[in-house]
This record gives sequence, C-alpha cells and structure tokens, in this order.
Amino acid sequence: MASERQKYVSFLIRIWQEPREIESQGFEWRGSIENIQTGHKGYFQDLETLVKFTREQLDTLGLSPDKRRKYIA
Repeated sequence: MASERQKYVSFLIRIWQEPREIESQGFEWRGSIENIQTGHKGYFQDLETLVKFTREQLDTLGLSPDKRRKYIA
C-alpha cells in the first residue's frame, strides 16, 4: 500500500519503430514502460497494454481509481 508520504509514481516510457516482417509494410510502433520506484518493466505494442500496465502498478501501490486525480490536457 502507498505510504502517506508517497504522492506520486514515476514511469519512464520509451517508444520506437521496428520494421515489419515484410519490408513493404513499413514499420510498427513498440514501447516499454518502467516504474522508476520499483523497477518493474513492461512492453507494449498498443495503448491498451500501456494503460493496463499503468493501472496494475497503481493498484499494487493501493492507489484506487477514485483516489487518482483526473487531468485534462
């Protein structure tokens, strides 16, 4: 569970392109995300997997959805 002092979680997200099996199909996006505090790392090929990893990490720390602040860009 997250301590009262811990008010944030940091993630490092890397995104890159890799060539597809068939050269004429161009590239596909790949990525990794790492929880800086725990070192836990995950890989993704789509945004849904990125969001799932982030939610799992926050849940592990006891940060339930109702306690997360919503940001509007």
